[in-house]
Amino acid sequence: MEFLASLSRSQIAGIILQLAIVPFLFMALRLWWWTKQSVQWPKVKGEVAKSLDFSLSKIIDFLYTYEIKGIAYQGTKPFFANSFKNFKSKKTSELMEKYTKGTQVVVYYNPSNHNISTLEPGRKDGVVGTLAILISLFLLGFLAYSYPNLITEIIDYFQPLFTKS
Repeated sequence: MEFLASLSRSQIAGIILQLAIVPFLFMALRLWWWTKQSVQWPKVKGEVAKSLDFSLSKIIDFLYTYEIKGIAYQGTKPFFANSFKNFKSKKTSELMEKYTKGTQVVVYYNPSNHNISTLEPGRKDGVVGTLAILISLFLLGFLAYSYPNLITEIIDYFQPLFTKS
C-alpha cells in the first residue's frame, strides 16, 4: 500500500491507462499478425452460406463454410479488420456483390487453428491505424508514469492557449 501512496496522480493515471490499453493492444496485434501470416496459409474451397449484410448498426452479418479433412468450419468475416463500422457505401456494396449466398470462395485457414480463416489474406482495414493509436496511448501512459512532471509541464505550457485572458 505504501507504493500506491508514494505515486502522484499522473503516475496513477499512467498506470491505469496502460492497464486499460493492454488487452486492446493484444487483440490488435493478434489481428495484425494473422493478417501478415494469412498470405502464407493453406487454402481450401468454401461457400458463402449467408450473404454479406450490414445492418443499420453496421454490424456485419455474414457466414461462409469450408471443410478440412472432413470437419466443417465456419467463418463470419471476409477479412481481418478492426471494425466494419466505417465502411463507405461503395466498399460495402462491392463486398455485398462479391459475397452473395452460394458463391464459391477460396478460404485461407490457419494451419495451427482451422477455426481462424479469411477470404482476403493480407487485407487489414483499420488494423494498422488502431495499432498506432493504441501504441501511442500506451507510450503516453508510460510517460505519465515515468516522468509525471513532464505531463504537468506540457499541460501548463498549453493551458494559456485554451483559457481566456
